[in-house]
Amino acid sequence: MGSLTLTHLTYAGAGLPTASVEFDPTFTVIYGSSNTGKTFIVDSIDYMLGGHVRPYIPRAEGYGQILLGLLLPDGSPLTLVRKPGGKSIHVHQADLRGMVHDTPDAVVSARRIRSRRDISHYLLSKVGLDDRYIRTNESGNTELLKLADLTHLSVVTDTRMIDPNPPSQRTRGTAARTAARSVMKLMLTGEDEPPATTLPNASQRRVQRGKINLIDSLALDLHAKLSRDQSPAELREQLALLEGTLEDMARSLARESEQQARAVAARAQLAQTDAELETRLGEVLDLLGRFDILRQQYESDLARLEMVSEAGNLLGYFQVGRCVFCGADPEHQHAQHGNQETTQLHEAVVVESTKTHSLLADLLLTLSDLEAQRDELIERRNALTRQAGEADSVLAQIEARLAPLNEELQAVVAERLRVERDLELRARIDELDEHRSELVSQGALPSKRVEAFIAGRILTSFDGVLQSTLDSWRIPNVEAAGFDPYGGDVSAGGTTRAGHGRGMRALLHAAFSIALARYCLDRRLPHLGFLVLDSPLVTYKEPDYDADRIPPNVIDHFYRSILAFPGQAIVVENAPPPPDVLEHARIITFSGSGDRPGFFPARPTSVLARP
Repeated sequence: MGSLTLTHLTYAGAGLPTASVEFDPTFTVIYGSSNTGKTFIVDSIDYMLGGHVRPYIPRAEGYGQILLGLLLPDGSPLTLVRKPGGKSIHVHQADLRGMVHDTPDAVVSARRIRSRRDISHYLLSKVGLDDRYIRTNESGNTELLKLADLTHLSVVTDTRMIDPNPPSQRTRGTAARTAARSVMKLMLTGEDEPPATTLPNASQRRVQRGKINLIDSLALDLHAKLSRDQSPAELREQLALLEGTLEDMARSLARESEQQARAVAARAQLAQTDAELETRLGEVLDLLGRFDILRQQYESDLARLEMVSEAGNLLGYFQVGRCVFCGADPEHQHAQHGNQETTQLHEAVVVESTKTHSLLADLLLTLSDLEAQRDELIERRNALTRQAGEADSVLAQIEARLAPLNEELQAVVAERLRVERDLELRARIDELDEHRSELVSQGALPSKRVEAFIAGRILTSFDGVLQSTLDSWRIPNVEAAGFDPYGGDVSAGGTTRAGHGRGMRALLHAAFSIALARYCLDRRLPHLGFLVLDSPLVTYKEPDYDADRIPPNVIDHFYRSILAFPGQAIVVENAPPPPDVLEHARIITFSGSGDRPGFFPARPTSVLARP
């Protein structure tokens, strides 16, 4: 962290002698009589660093510019110019010590503004602290660090020196105490607060609480619809197992279904063949029936022809005499009449009989062939019937295996649907919880953000620096000195600073400020780098010491201890430092008369005569 160094404070006015004090980069003592402008110098430094209270003494009347010179961490000069009562500060990147008429390099607001074009952001950016956050209240709100959060620890006016308010706290109040704790944490540890968004007000919280109540109600309804009390991880694991089981079952079902399809196709083929055989068998049987009737007819004809032949022989149809065909007597018959008629009849019977025998023979052959076909068809149908029975058995076995698979599949599918439904419900519940958490994080519920306090080892180390500072001043009864990180006050000798009198309060405030600066600068922790103390000793009286005399012991050791201060120290006091300190510090004496009566030089008579 970079440090700033004060180089001078100057008041300039047209026609007026310039009033100025130069500060040593290590140790400056300004002492002298009362009412000479010592405290005015300290108040002016505070004012030039963004202070709100305009310092005023009658002798400052007529001065139109206040100049505060500084050295930046890189050693470059800087001059801040502000009109008394002005709201802006002109920044010149040069060491100016008289009336300034040049155009400034920058114009910033003396007060903090939203655009950050103010003296607070300007100087904090020069020391690398412009992006640090501090906590502002117990709810956890934060804001960017202000220069004022540090100046009251580096510029201790005489009013602050004896104020019972804790030295780490700029103003009174709970919020100021929270901010002071956060600033002390930043200075002692280098750690700032994580930025937080602004929390809602009471009205917004009421609206958000209504949303939370609605979300809670919806979440309860969704919880009631859950079939089991399983976490999303358990549900996802179970779903993965079910998916694997379903894949295995699908493969088994596919195999069985394929076998079933083949078996059904084969069974259908058998049925079709059987139907074809049945049709053919019907045709054969029909032919057999018809041909059998024809056979009977042939046999009947043959029997009749045989009977005709036998009857012709027996009855003499085939003898000489009255013609059996025409009844003519033999004398009326012509020659060979009977023989011819008989022969013709006999021949006709023979021909007819031969023809019928031939037809019957052919018919018998046909019948024999048809009977053979019938027998073959019957045999094939019997074989098909056996095959159909076997196919039906195979189908029954396949169906017997498919039935439990289908039942198990339906059960697994139902379980998967249940798990998927529960997962969906869990997802909706998680969304509601996330939305609820978002509302809570936005401050919908009155909760406190956990405050990170300073580690005990750091406090112990800082207390050691504080104790060694007090011990170096040889102050009696200040054992067990320590800093209270919660209350912000320091204590010594078993009593808090606020419980002491004005003199001791001033000493403890000075010891706290010196110890804090020394702790931070030795460890390169955040600090402005300079320390201005106004009247840390003026009200102190040693115990059992004659109040009419100035006790030199504590005062001398106080000055000597500051010779080893690691930064820039400016002490404003009434009493002078001891002789061994004078040669090691810049000494500015205001005698109240003579060449340097006070901060403001004596005005010429012509100036005093102005109206």
